[in-house]
Amino acid sequence: MIIDRIENASRYYSLGSGIAEALEYIKNNDLSTIQPGKYEISKDKVSMIVNEYEQKCTDRIRMEAHRQNIDVQYWVSGSELMGYDSLKSQEVLEPFNEEKDYGMYAGDASFTRLVPGMFAIYFPTDLHTAVIDEKCTTNVRKIVFKVRV
Repeated sequence: MIIDRIENASRYYSLGSGIAEALEYIKNNDLSTIQPGKYEISKDKVSMIVNEYEQKCTDRIRMEAHRQNIDVQYWVSGSELMGYDSLKSQEVLEPFNEEKDYGMYAGDASFTRLVPGMFAIYFPTDLHTAVIDEKCTTNVRKIVFKVRV
């Protein structure tokens, strides 16, 4: 897992061409104007999901992992308290769905607040949460790039 600000993106280009492409897309496009939905950036390599939502309060930690994709997540507006844990032998809450490329696990997460201008990279060995915040009132616009492994 990597967390940083977009102005430091070039430090991570060597992690792979798909990651570099996603970070360059963030730097070179106005992500506040793209309509919510899924977009193909590079055929069979990088796709983008534009999300807008109101956070939901929860005290139940459900963490997801992927096998076929690396997530590059970028916060355009709003903020989230995101959780992370290394995928080990956690309890399976929802069996892995190959078609949708995710499984859900119980986790003991470490949390970091991500705000506009920040990104996170989650690899297949990383568990991560979605939409957890103690404030429960923030509207979020987040872009998730799916980079094929």
